[in-house]
Amino acid sequence: MIKQRLKSVCQVLALGLLAQTSALFLNLTPAWSLDSGWAETEGGRMRLVVDPTPRSDGMIAGYLDIALDPGWKTYWRDPGSAGIPPTLDFSQSQGITFEKMDYPAPVRVDDGYAIWAGYTEPVQFPLTFRPTASAGGQIHALAFIGICEKICVPFQAELVVDLPENLTAQDPVKPDVDQAFARLPEAAGSDFGINTASLDLSGNQLTVLAKLPAFRPSGVAAELFVAGPQGFAFSPPKLISEHDGVAEWTVAVEPPSGMDAASDTVALDLVVTLGQRAIEQSVSVGGAAVK
Repeated sequence: MIKQRLKSVCQVLALGLLAQTSALFLNLTPAWSLDSGWAETEGGRMRLVVDPTPRSDGMIAGYLDIALDPGWKTYWRDPGSAGIPPTLDFSQSQGITFEKMDYPAPVRVDDGYAIWAGYTEPVQFPLTFRPTASAGGQIHALAFIGICEKICVPFQAELVVDLPENLTAQDPVKPDVDQAFARLPEAAGSDFGINTASLDLSGNQLTVLAKLPAFRPSGVAAELFVAGPQGFAFSPPKLISEHDGVAEWTVAVEPPSGMDAASDTVALDLVVTLGQRAIEQSVSVGGAAVK
């Protein structure tokens, strides 16, 4: 009788262990993305998420994941006169090189002390890497961001992801990595994009005209965000007019010292948001308007 009970208990334990192992396997099998684990600070946390499966162009994709506590905020690539743009150092990585980081469309934040561009909700910054080894490697990031509530907190973390030895294009792509890229601003099109941009360095002013889509949510104004080369400072854009489907902004600009206003051109990235839609367009501007 005792032997039968012990046998029954062992069978139950074995079935339970098998069920747990099967559940773990089912949870892990389709989830090819890897993550560094969370680094935490007051007001938020961040981690590095990577899909190790090479894309059709041979690149590997991932994102920097920033989770914010309610009421906390973080910064866009060019927040303005106040703020700490996110920076990533991948120089210690092995078997892979960092190509670029993309940025979701920001919002305008007025914290009572300054007006800047950033994010008031959790945000993912898409990342692209180029493998330099046939297999394996390690993505090693030194990440530095600023998050703020009433005061700003510098947040630095070391984030590491080890890549598996065997990578094939047949492995499933992790959906959340694709979703991070899908949330980026759309490319400018015929219905929504930059018409003209001109930079008057002698007057320290950028002027931008953008075509807005025919369908616009009621009570929502278009917003312009400007990012430029290091050394440039852009004030919050002023919406001058909006009629016949075209919005015009002026932006006060402080160029770096020594720039030749007569001949130098400047590469700018412009983002225009309107409700749930956003476009991003790169332009090269000088003293004359460009399309």
